[in-house]
Amino acid sequence: MIQATLQLKYYFVAELSVIANRDHDCTKPIELTNENLVVTPTFIPDPEDSRLWQVTLRIQQQSGPSVNAPYFFTVELTGFFSVAPECPDNKVEWMVRTNATSVLYSTAREVLRSAMSQGPYCPLLLPTVSFYTPFKQE
Repeated sequence: MIQATLQLKYYFVAELSVIANRDHDCTKPIELTNENLVVTPTFIPDPEDSRLWQVTLRIQQQSGPSVNAPYFFTVELTGFFSVAPECPDNKVEWMVRTNATSVLYSTAREVLRSAMSQGPYCPLLLPTVSFYTPFKQE
């Protein structure tokens, strides 16, 4: 096992809202898909060190009653990341945009699942997604 090129130094939950849907029908299927989620990442590099980044990821469910979702939710996490010196300078931002969002998304999945597990319905587990985009040489 080796240490990853991107390291999460710490994170915090900036916003968390989980509301049980009183109209949820447990006898009907849940039709929640990726199209019902708005995922918004924000990237802020440290002005003094291009290998330090603040990344915020906001995930908000936006769906109508036909989805039959057991919960309505919003979660926003902010993480502070560092990129190892062995990562080439021209790949640092790509590394952050691809991997930091993946780390925060996975964390958000667990934060939401944990919060929903205290509610009246079975917790949702957000679908697995990929933030990978091929690296383009400049």
